[in-house]
Amino acid sequence: MKNVKVYLLLTGFFISQNMTAQIKELKGASLSPKEIDRFIAVQMDSLQIRALSMALIKDNKIVYFKAAGTKNTQLQPVDEHTVFEAASMTKPMFAYIVLQLAKEKTLNLDTPLYTYLPNNDIAYDKRYTLITARMVLDHTTGFPNWRGDNKLTINFTPGTKFDYSGEGYEYLARVIEHLTGRKMEDLFQQYIFKPMSVKNSSLTYNDYVAKHITDGITDTGERARNQPYREARVSSSLYTEPREYAKFVIRLMKESADSKSIFQEMAVPQIEIHEPNMDPNLKIAMGLGVFVEKTPYGTKYYHGGSNGNCYNSLFQIYKDQKIGLVYFMAGCKQWEFAVRLNKFLNTGK
Repeated sequence: MKNVKVYLLLTGFFISQNMTAQIKELKGASLSPKEIDRFIAVQMDSLQIRALSMALIKDNKIVYFKAAGTKNTQLQPVDEHTVFEAASMTKPMFAYIVLQLAKEKTLNLDTPLYTYLPNNDIAYDKRYTLITARMVLDHTTGFPNWRGDNKLTINFTPGTKFDYSGEGYEYLARVIEHLTGRKMEDLFQQYIFKPMSVKNSSLTYNDYVAKHITDGITDTGERARNQPYREARVSSSLYTEPREYAKFVIRLMKESADSKSIFQEMAVPQIEIHEPNMDPNLKIAMGLGVFVEKTPYGTKYYHGGSNGNCYNSLFQIYKDQKIGLVYFMAGCKQWEFAVRLNKFLNTGK
């Protein structure tokens, strides 16, 4: 690293690790690390973000890293080791594993899952026999996101429309464990963590997580944490930090040049998304584990995450420009921050 600067600001602590003198915005102009530092400081103050950690990627390398804010009531600074809940950003990693297993012929993406492992929670509705791994990965199962205390239901004919569902991912995880005879933690180690050198990341709570995790934040601004994940959930339980998650993102970016890669399978649009109150000018589709959006700056591939107590996150890739980012935060205004950050990185304003 060329330099390490530590700033003590009114909003907390900043650690800025800048590995390049200039960072290109999508329009081609340059942003200095100091400009990005300033932008983040302003946003954390105005959006009441207590903790933020972010990595920017260019040409398959992290070119900028920021750890900012404080992680608990003792005002310990967020640093390069601080762990966050990745929430739904667990899903793209799981999708990558599923596609690798499909490549190895462990399962077929279009074979109904019940033929591998029946789901007694939904067997009363015969439409569940239509559900495939592909439908799980592109969120067209018909399942709700979560059943809560209710009976699991199918809300439309599987495969006919998009409706985001963690339930589907958890069903597919059980199928995968049944077919492989292995626990999900082991499969993440084999297909993601070890080959991509992702360290200090886990699907379940452990001593390292306990020592390094930041508090979340309630809607009323109080520090809080969720109940620890003692069992793996492929939909939401990953504990990690942006430089480690960036290793997965960089793998996807490298694979984007290979027409036969796992990423290229993930990136194929499966179904267009038309949600109520959605901006009609947005052109978003669901791939296999990633969202695909046509933008004025090229096609963007991304996935976000949001767990209770405002653990929010996002990764995105512009593969043609070889630009990407990953961030995790403890802050409730995820959408506002994402919009402002994209505008800033796209235009410098």
